[in-house]
Amino acid sequence: MYPTAAKIIAGILFAGLAFFVTGLVIPNIPYGDSIPITFGVVNAAVAFLMGWRLVGRRAGEGYGFGVAYGLTAAVATLFWVLLFWGGREMINRSLDLYYDDPTEALEAMVRLMIDFAAYIPGNNAAASLAVGAVFCGLVTEWIGQRTKWKPM
Repeated sequence: MYPTAAKIIAGILFAGLAFFVTGLVIPNIPYGDSIPITFGVVNAAVAFLMGWRLVGRRAGEGYGFGVAYGLTAAVATLFWVLLFWGGREMINRSLDLYYDDPTEALEAMVRLMIDFAAYIPGNNAAASLAVGAVFCGLVTEWIGQRTKWKPM
């Protein structure tokens, strides 16, 4: 729960990575779709939390674990971001009485998440996310091995 150098560095690195990858994904979104102005900031905030909680907390266990935790944080970030934006779109459609019942709305949210995920492979966004996650995990591990401070 307490902040450490590894947690802060992991959060900042993953937030930057998410913001960068969001910039790669935006050109893949069709022209007519609306992109909220907070798109990159929300994705970066989710990635900051994933870096802090998943990578920074476990820093200092070894470079192999750093790579694995980095990739895990990237996949977790991707899941939560897709869930957030799919849920947001589903709620907007629900307020317009687009669905007949809650089950239909939840099914549509999963379809929206899959549709949004289809924008990721273009512009090498997926490869950039994977390589960046490995890099962020390794840097966090390097920081974690050099700062062994633990509170009493």
